[in-house]
Amino acid sequence: MILAGLLGGLAYWWDTTRCNELALEHCLQLCQREQVQLLDSTIVRQRIWLRRTPAGGLQLCRLYSFEFTGDSESREFGYVVMLGREVAESHMQPGRSLH
Repeated sequence: MILAGLLGGLAYWWDTTRCNELALEHCLQLCQREQVQLLDSTIVRQRIWLRRTPAGGLQLCRLYSFEFTGDSESREFGYVVMLGREVAESHMQPGRSLH
């Protein structure tokens, strides 16, 4: 029982770490494509929830936010939603809808 809990915790940590890396990579690509700078080269995981898949199963959904600038003075915001290990949605303010 304890071993199963430890293995489940390790699997969750491993999956979360990989999703964080994928979300950061996606944000870096978005910023490069839009010719803006990702501030602090970081993203922040805001929320985690379960979402039902079309096949009827459950999958973790994660929301990440990030800040960027186009002129080195202003701060603008964006977000990325990861469904499992896939980017489900991404958006950059103001009015920069991507993906």
